[in-house]
This record gives sequence, structure tokens and C-alpha cells, in this order.
Amino acid sequence: MNPVFFRAILKNIKKFSFLAVMFLSASFAFSENFRVRKIIPISLSEINEKVTVESGINDALFVTLPADLTYVSGLELNLKVPEEIVTWRDSVAYMLYEKLSPAPNEKKLNYSGERLHVETIPGNFSLTIYIPISDDFAIKDSPYSVKLPSVKSAVSDGIFLRFMMVMKGVPEALENSILEISAKPVLKNEGMLNLSVNLPSQSSDDTKYSVFIDDKPVQNLNRKFLSTGEHHLSVVSDSFRNELRTFRIEQAKTTNLSVQLRGIEPLLKILCPKDAQVFVDGSPVPQNQQEGYQVSQGEHTVKLVFSDYEIVKTVSAQKGRTYSVNLNVDATITEED
Repeated sequence: MNPVFFRAILKNIKKFSFLAVMFLSASFAFSENFRVRKIIPISLSEINEKVTVESGINDALFVTLPADLTYVSGLELNLKVPEEIVTWRDSVAYMLYEKLSPAPNEKKLNYSGERLHVETIPGNFSLTIYIPISDDFAIKDSPYSVKLPSVKSAVSDGIFLRFMMVMKGVPEALENSILEISAKPVLKNEGMLNLSVNLPSQSSDDTKYSVFIDDKPVQNLNRKFLSTGEHHLSVVSDSFRNELRTFRIEQAKTTNLSVQLRGIEPLLKILCPKDAQVFVDGSPVPQNQQEGYQVSQGEHTVKLVFSDYEIVKTVSAQKGRTYSVNLNVDATITEED
């Protein structure tokens, strides 16, 4: 029999036997005792942090996540697989544990823990492993990655991943091979809206208004989590003008939005040169009030005086409306015969 063909059959038999044993043992909840060659600690203190380490066969990673997990849904591990492991595919397995005893420490090598998952490294030069820690982990399975079971205890205890040689008769170069591993948090595809709605100074605190985001009513304005992208806000009230805003939510960031409610009394926006004088119903309008001059409902006379020009207009004002009064002073040039 061809030696290469025989070795391939032997590798498949060993792989099948190993996975069969692991599958049967994983079918029962138990505490497994094992020993590692070395503990490699990875501390991710920031949600955007990335840490790269090197791990040998029979080593274990112990990853602690940021203290604030508001936007964190899991852990991503990117493995650069050396040629020896690629050649001898399925010769090295990785195992995910929880409920470790004692607590992982670089000085301790003997542990017991409950194994959640076991799988061999395939014959690829790279492998991405995702480990969820929450139910809203959004990354889907793909041919280029593996998603392991969720580790809820990782929030407080960290994540423990062990490597192990599972094939005998391998060359020494394989036993001494090194994996380059990069770890970073997986962020939720959402951010937070910090919304404040401010009433006019003369309004009572019990004045009613309703808030809608993307046409859906919002009850609690504090710490409102939304998907990333563009959103639409509307504040509706019988006592104030309706306010409309468009805003964007960025991943893992807080967007601050403040909405000042305005009364439903009619407003005049007067656009004119700085030297012009403005009168409404005979009363002068200060320049700092011309962007929003409040009037009562009904007929009003607006007079604009600029140099030797005087223009008088009448406005029929209704509640909840804003009217623009624009004074255009222009010059025309014509050619005469």
C-alpha cells in the first residue's frame, strides 16, 4: 500500500476516534482534570483593544474581557496556523472550558473544568474563532470561521481555551510549532442615544408630549440602544410644535441629542439687512428677536424701513406655524438705445 495513502487513512482513523471519544464525553456534564504546559494571559481592558500572543501546543489561553461590557457580545480569536499544523491537519485540537478550578493563574498548571466544545484545527493557514458571551451575538457562521458555544460566565470569570496534541507519531517540528493568536472583543452592532427634551421656561413640568423613533413610540428616554445607521426622531404634543430630527448612531458610541420644545404660538422669521428697521403692529422688533418673533393668532402688520424705502405687509398668523418675511433689495441693469 502507498505509504502516503496509508498515513492519510491512519490520520482519519485517529481523528475519528478522538472526536468520537470527545463527543461521547461531552454528552455528559462532568468535571475534567487536565494539565497544561503554560497559561498565556490576555487582558482586554478596552473594547477596541487588540492583543496578539504566541501559543505552543499544550498551552492554554486565559482571556479577561473589559470591565464595561455594555457593547461587547463576545470574543474573536484569529489564529495564524504554522505550516506544520496545516500539513498535519486535525492533529491539534482546541477545547473551550468553563467553571475552572482553581482560578487560572500563570503559576498553576493543573486544573479541572467543564468542557463546552472541542474541535481540531483544519488544514488552513488561518482560523477565526468566535466565542459569544451574550444572546445578541450577531456574527453568523461562515466557511472561514467557527462559532463556539456561549460562555455566560466569561463576564466575571474570563474565557479559557486550551490547545492539545491529539495525534501520535507526529514529527518533532509539529510538537514545537507556535500559533500566533490575536484576540479582540466583538462589538454589538448598536450604539446608545442620550436624548433630552427641554420644555420652554414658562411651561409646567406635567406638560404632555410623545417621542417616536423611526415611527415607534419611546417610553424610556434614558440609555436607548439603537442599531447603527440613520434614525428619525419626532416629538409630538398638543401644547408644543412638532419637532423632527434626523441623527446617526455609531457602533459602540453614545450620541447626544437635545430637543428644545417651542410653543404653538405663531412665529415670524424676518430676513432683512442689518440697517433695516422692523415693526410689527407698530412695535419695533429688536434684531436679536427677528429670527423668531412670537405673535398671537390673527392678522398682523409688518413694516420694514430701509433707507428711503418702506414696505408694509400683512400676515394672517395661525397657531403652530412659522412665517418668513424676506426683504430683498435688488438692482437691475438695462441697456438703453
